[in-house]
Order: sequence, then structure tokens, then C-alpha cells
Amino acid sequence: MNRFLLVFLALGLMTLTYAGWWVFGRTMKQEILAAQTKFIAAVEDRDWKEVQSMLTNDYMDEVGHDRETVITDAERIFGSFITLTLNTELVHLSAAMNQATLQMKIRLEGQGLGLSPVVIAKTNALEGPWLFHWHKKGRWPWDWKIVQIHHAALYLQ
Repeated sequence: MNRFLLVFLALGLMTLTYAGWWVFGRTMKQEILAAQTKFIAAVEDRDWKEVQSMLTNDYMDEVGHDRETVITDAERIFGSFITLTLNTELVHLSAAMNQATLQMKIRLEGQGLGLSPVVIAKTNALEGPWLFHWHKKGRWPWDWKIVQIHHAALYLQ
């Protein structure tokens, strides 16, 4: 019985230590990478409520999308995909004072109907990285939100 109690206490202490590190011990860059990974997974799953929750209320991009219209267009563009995978490569990450910019190359893979092959071809033809502007809107590691997503080639067309 004592051995069981010691094992249980050791596991509890390890869990609390990990949780404390996860909340208070990660660097700003580690927090951003975790948030970006969560965002990419939400897009792949086409979980638009989760994606929208990761955008600031004042999200705006150069095309004129706000928080609601970017989700509406994403649902329309990615709606015909049966499978969707975003292969990513981190190009650059800078973070300071609760703000961060992350540059990432993204290549789409997937299967679907309708516009799916066109979306894949057009997206994969874009040269250069996508730029994500992140702001931390609170004190917790999960308070990072996307203010803007940008790709220079989209605005030249």
C-alpha cells in the first residue's frame, strides 16, 4: 500500500511540475510555435470555430478580410477537400513584448472535389513564405491570437 501511495505521489508531482513548466516556463518562441502548430492543425481539420477563436476580434488583412469573412472564404475554399495536409517549414520567428512574427512556407496536399486541385496548384505555386502576425492578448500561454496573415504574392495578382 505504501509503495502504491509513493508511486501515486511521484506521478502527481511530475504532472504538476510539467503543468507548471507548460504554463510558466516556456519561452515566448515556444509559446508561438505551439500556437502556430495548433492553428495549422485546426485548418487541416477544417475546424473553423477553432480557427476563428485564434484570430483577434480586429483581424484584418490587405485583401480586406476581417475575422468573419476570412472564415467564410476559408470554408468555401477548403469545403470540397476530403483530406487536407499543410506541410510547413519555419523560415523565421521573432518575438518580443507580447508580439511575434512568424514566416512559414506552406505546401498543401490533399484530395477533394470541385476546386480542390485548383486550390492546391495555386497555393503551391506561391513563392516565398506566409507571414503570421501574432499578439499575446493576456498573461497565459494560450492567449496568443493572430492579428494578420499575409503573403506578398497574393496582393500582386
